[in-house]
Amino acid sequence: MKRIFATLCMGAVLLSVYGCAMQPASGNVNNRLDGAFTTEVTLTTADSETKGILTRYGNEAWSVTFTEPSALDGVKLDFLDDEVTASYKGLEFSVPQSAQAVRTMLEELMDIVDEMAIEPEIVCKQNEEGAVCEGEIDEGKYTLTFDKEGVPKTFSLPPYGLTITFDTFTENGSAAPSETTSPSETSTESTETQTASETAATT
Repeated sequence: MKRIFATLCMGAVLLSVYGCAMQPASGNVNNRLDGAFTTEVTLTTADSETKGILTRYGNEAWSVTFTEPSALDGVKLDFLDDEVTASYKGLEFSVPQSAQAVRTMLEELMDIVDEMAIEPEIVCKQNEEGAVCEGEIDEGKYTLTFDKEGVPKTFSLPPYGLTITFDTFTENGSAAPSETTSPSETSTESTETQTASETAATT
């Protein structure tokens, strides 16, 4: 009887240890989102793929310069406080219709990152590849994954069918963009530049 009892106890201990090993470990990762950074991003939905260079300058200060698709190539969106401006080679215009959906999805990411940026560490569930952070906003649940060094890898927002992949993440000390554009940036000397920006704005 004692031998059977001991065997049962050992089995319970092994099952407990195995069960714990199967569960994701809770833990924190270094907050690499708390300063200025630049990263290549690919936004993928069920019917589109958009690529660009995303830069965070500080709280509520961001910009993205698109590289794909061709209709948005070279178009830049500046996000400063609650204002969003579009430009092409320095010439400002209204945010093109083709960029409106991407703008909305990026703003969701920016709001989440800005909230995380004030924390010294990010609470996540750790796995073999790094860590997974889950949360919820008005639109629904989201998932943000990191590598073991705290570098963001992917952001997914199922209600939008959206996945954003981060690449070549670089921390930097860039200053926030100015609320106004210098005269040299708004120069319309180049007819080619003006024509290209008008094309992008009406795409």
